[in-house]
Amino acid sequence: MSRRGLGLVCAALLLVTACGGSHTPANAAAKVTALSGPTLTGKKVSITALHGHPVVLVFWGTWCGNCRADQPKLNTLYARWSPRGVDFLGIDLRDDNKAAIAFQSQLAVPYLSIADSNMVIAIHYHIPSAPALVFLDSKGNIAEAVLGSMSVADFNAEITTLLGVPSASA
Repeated sequence: MSRRGLGLVCAALLLVTACGGSHTPANAAAKVTALSGPTLTGKKVSITALHGHPVVLVFWGTWCGNCRADQPKLNTLYARWSPRGVDFLGIDLRDDNKAAIAFQSQLAVPYLSIADSNMVIAIHYHIPSAPALVFLDSKGNIAEAVLGSMSVADFNAEITTLLGVPSASA
């Protein structure tokens, strides 16, 4: 990435983190690292502990209209791919836990989410805002990052590639 491009990404991240959203107390945010953090209910999750199979990181926020619209599709994709060894982990950006838990309950989100109120994880994966998806291979390497919504066909193609399964049999 060019120096100018990197500067634009940094400026966008600063702008996004400064806009909207409420924040959890500083002591809760301090527990989040680039690769781990507490779930919305307080259980610690490490992204590196998920190595061994593909992982889909779902970056979302309660303030994100597209996130709300995409969640039923993500629930269906989770139901399809989770039994085949694909882990899903939500990364909730800039919300307080009460609002985030309500969002997950209302939309029947089937996977855990890490509270990333200060966007530590998002910055690590170069995600400026929600919605976004990051596909990790079984070694934890970024295979694909998608800013914005993604079609079911493209999602399925990405997962079949990560699993090494021909797309026709997926």
